[in-house]
Amino acid sequence: MFYSSVSFLVLLCVIGGGHFAQIPDYIKICKRDQTTIASCVRNSIENLRPNLIAGIPELNVPSLEPFYIPEIVAVSGDLIPLKASGKDVKVSGAGNFSIKSISVDLDTLTIRGRVRFPRLHLDGRYNLDTQILILPLRGEGNLVADAVRCDAEILLKSRLVQRDGAEYLDFTSLNVDIAIKDYRIRLDGLFNGNKALGDATNEAINQNRVEFLKTMLPYLEKTVAKIFLDTANKIVAPIPFDELLPKV
Repeated sequence: MFYSSVSFLVLLCVIGGGHFAQIPDYIKICKRDQTTIASCVRNSIENLRPNLIAGIPELNVPSLEPFYIPEIVAVSGDLIPLKASGKDVKVSGAGNFSIKSISVDLDTLTIRGRVRFPRLHLDGRYNLDTQILILPLRGEGNLVADAVRCDAEILLKSRLVQRDGAEYLDFTSLNVDIAIKDYRIRLDGLFNGNKALGDATNEAINQNRVEFLKTMLPYLEKTVAKIFLDTANKIVAPIPFDELLPKV
């Protein structure tokens, strides 16, 4: 979710504030000019950083500090047999993002971007049913995690559709590729709170964290992509394309 908020701001800059009768000072309009739109979007996002951190209630954009993930569910039998869910996860540190790259292709209506979060801290609840080597692992309780150098690659595709005599933007797909350099996680409540077994199991989990990450990432990416794609289409549905991206 915290990746999708930054993606949302890319979209917000591209559409140029079409929701407002009077455009707020914090929104920088980007014109339909291929030679300038990428740099305009980058500058707009930097200008919007304080508003992104605080949240933008009038656009239903939540605060990045902290950011809340309601739920993510993972079920897999591939690398590791896994049934896991996280709920009410509070994410801190997302406001320190940096924009590594942005491109907007006006011919294909495609947006690409890469955003980096240097460090993220997560607190929440978990439910877990998995196996480490031959050890069955089940439990539920509190989770705490710290991740470093989290990168999100974003690819948003769209098309123009005719409706009521005007052209409207329709987002057709969103791909999000997430890469995390390293992380550590702590799960409380394993083995009915047995500290010795819990400590040993947490150590085993972190020793196998690469495999756990490979298993979890597709579910995280899918969740982020679906939420943002649905939100983006709701935003642009009532606004004609010529208002979203004014001609030069």
